[in-house]
Amino acid sequence: MASNEEKLISPVEIGHFGVRTIPEHYEAMVKWHTDFFGAQVRLSTPRATMLSYDHEHHRLVIVSDPSHRLIEKKRQAAGIYHIAFTLSSLADLAKSYEQKKARGITPHWPVNHGMTTSMYYHDPDGNEFELQVENFKTTEDVVEFMKSAEFEQNPIGVDLKPEDWIEKLRSGIDEEELKRRPVIGKRRSRFENSLYFKPTDPDSNISAEDAQPYTQYGGPV
Repeated sequence: MASNEEKLISPVEIGHFGVRTIPEHYEAMVKWHTDFFGAQVRLSTPRATMLSYDHEHHRLVIVSDPSHRLIEKKRQAAGIYHIAFTLSSLADLAKSYEQKKARGITPHWPVNHGMTTSMYYHDPDGNEFELQVENFKTTEDVVEFMKSAEFEQNPIGVDLKPEDWIEKLRSGIDEEELKRRPVIGKRRSRFENSLYFKPTDPDSNISAEDAQPYTQYGGPV
């Protein structure tokens, strides 16, 4: 950037996001997101609900729209495919997992990406949400990791078994040690070296195109 150019204005934070759903899913969507975020209902009408999990008046609005229909979400489709939210510690991520599980909400993909330890969830409409904990202390450390040969070989991550992972966490293992991603070699898609994604499973609803490994980074992380 030339020295005489003005800095472009950037947002100070994400204010909120909105989700449209069908009337048949409206009640379930409101309950799921209230439980998922530990949210308070700021406003509730037959057509829209506003939720917040902090000081903001609303972080999420769910709109029931009879003119809309659900479209099967395929991972090869263009568009926003997930939104990530950060928790402060692995202990909070573990507690969050247990609280959600008790309410019937379980992750479809727990994984250590290297940069973060994450759990991915689907809401009743199939939208994907990630809860994550930062694995590094600084952004500079994360950027350095993303430039490493290890990340080039495996930009996806190492899958976790939540119950085993929580047992290790509560056995007294230091969080920083548990955040360290194991080295498993090459992994170029969710399907390689996976505990959760099985493209050969007849109930998986994963197309043959989806099952092809990525030839370069750019797959779903």
